[in-house]
Amino acid sequence: MAKILLIEDDQSVQRYIVRILEMIGHEVMLAEDGTKGYELASDNELKVILTDLSMPGEPSEMELVRKLHELRPDCPIVVVSGHPTQERLEECEELGIKDFLTKPFEMSFIQAVLDRLLNERASKHENMEQS
Repeated sequence: MAKILLIEDDQSVQRYIVRILEMIGHEVMLAEDGTKGYELASDNELKVILTDLSMPGEPSEMELVRKLHELRPDCPIVVVSGHPTQERLEECEELGIKDFLTKPFEMSFIQAVLDRLLNERASKHENMEQS
């Protein structure tokens, strides 16, 4: 269905999200730190990036989110966090990131967010082709 990048260092969360994404038909690329995540984000076939805020490596935290947004302004980013602060949520929103997964989360919520983002992206692509 879609290629999705998951940037997450917690192995239990990785397994859970990867299993969900694969069950609903997506291809998953996995990065365990900000360095690898940023490197993999350059893949132009990516349709969505899911990233934890608390990541090891450089870039990390909001710097990682900013750099991902600069590198791939066309690719929706979903921020995953166990305890997002209001400040972090506001920083993400300033970058245009409106989608957050707060741990723990359910499969239906992840699927709903991805379905909406992928449909929005497809609509934008169709509009560009018609112009």
